Amino acid sequence: MEIYTNARIFTGTERIIERGYVVIANSRIEAVGAGEAPAFPDATVYNISGQSLAPGLIDLQIYGGQGKLFNNEPTAETIRSTWETVQAGGGSYFQITLSCTPLSFMWQAIDACRAYWAAGGKGLLGLHLEGPYFNPEKRGAHPLKHIRTANPVEIAELLERGKGVVTYMTLAPEKMEDTCLKMLLESSIIISAGHSNATFEEAAKGFQKGIRHATHLFNAMSPFQGRSPGMVGAIYDQKPWTSVIADGIHIDYNALKISKNILQNKLFLITDAVTESLTGDYRFRFSGDRFTDEQGTLAGSALTMRQAIQNAVAFAGIDLAEALRMASTRPAEALGMGHWLGKILPGYDAEMYQF
Repeated sequence: MEIYTNARIFTGTERIIERGYVVIANSRIEAVGAGEAPAFPDATVYNISGQSLAPGLIDLQIYGGQGKLFNNEPTAETIRSTWETVQAGGGSYFQITLSCTPLSFMWQAIDACRAYWAAGGKGLLGLHLEGPYFNPEKRGAHPLKHIRTANPVEIAELLERGKGVVTYMTLAPEKMEDTCLKMLLESSIIISAGHSNATFEEAAKGFQKGIRHATHLFNAMSPFQGRSPGMVGAIYDQKPWTSVIADGIHIDYNALKISKNILQNKLFLITDAVTESLTGDYRFRFSGDRFTDEQGTLAGSALTMRQAIQNAVAFAGIDLAEALRMASTRPAEALGMGHWLGKILPGYDAEMYQF
């Protein structure tokens, strides 16, 4: 048993506890309260002297770490390197993300996740398949040769191979035939709209059919314009769970502020972070404050979850408590895990962000 005392506790709800305590046993939170902690024999007590605790941070889109890019090396070792990068950036949990790749790499990625878990690997919530069913016009740094058109046989194989591993999938709704989209929506995989050039009507139709998420707002999607509201307009209108990259590069901080006002609790933070990798189909180079591919296309961020929170507060005027929720409570809820992740309450996971 562990007890953290003299802490400012951001619970993930509207309640902030000043000078409080958290009691942990068997990797679960046993008790949370204000004032003096109850005494337990043999408990290890940590007086954190007024520092803050928040629920463990969750990154639902990160591609690698420490020079190992999952797109090029879909192995358990790459996942381990990514986990270490997530931890260094203040995070507790993540979805390893695979960009558009050949099917053989997708199957390797699924096997790698299982191998990572079998070896006792921590932090991994599942696999985010970013693609391969994209609109080529909004492919970003994804190679055109790896973008595919879905068919029922391929979807059936994906669902069978990916059971218990694939948790999230980004696709362009206007490129999905109804049968394939229905198969995916009826599975356990969370479907997110992204890398899409959909009109407002096409995007809205996708959300109305059952897509409940959208990937990296403003990036690789049809923009909001007065006479053509596009995917961004449909997101503002339908308000799905929506991820955003708060680095000031992928999205202007004023756009982040406006989007937060519109989407409210449905907006959450991701890093979209990659790592430098100069071999394979995905060749990304660090360019000062971002990563670009060999054509100079913006390829991914150099963000950490800690930095994303700090940016949201400092540059978009988002309240600290809400910025913390955007990095923990909201992604947990978006992933359907809000009953055990994303709050400091009895019965919840004991991973916490200390700062």
